[in-house]
Amino acid sequence: MSYPIKHIALATFAGLTLIASVQAQTRWDLANAYPATNYHTENITQFARDVEAATGGKLKITVHANASLFKAPEIKRAVQSGQAQAGL
Repeated sequence: MSYPIKHIALATFAGLTLIASVQAQTRWDLANAYPATNYHTENITQFARDVEAATGGKLKITVHANASLFKAPEIKRAVQSGQAQAGL
């Protein structure tokens, strides 16, 4: 069976796009109202390191401590609206 060149090109492009998306690194922002020295922040920072190690660096979570990304009352809405991927 012979395939037209445009079908082969489209299939190749789709395959390369899929491979690139699987290998790409994903970055998440985690809004956190607690100071960096608070045990909540220390635990979530260790969690972020563990996730990065477990995913081989494909998912990196940046912890924004001390309400530096959003103030405490704004974190829930920021996550709900997609402004931050996670919050504490």
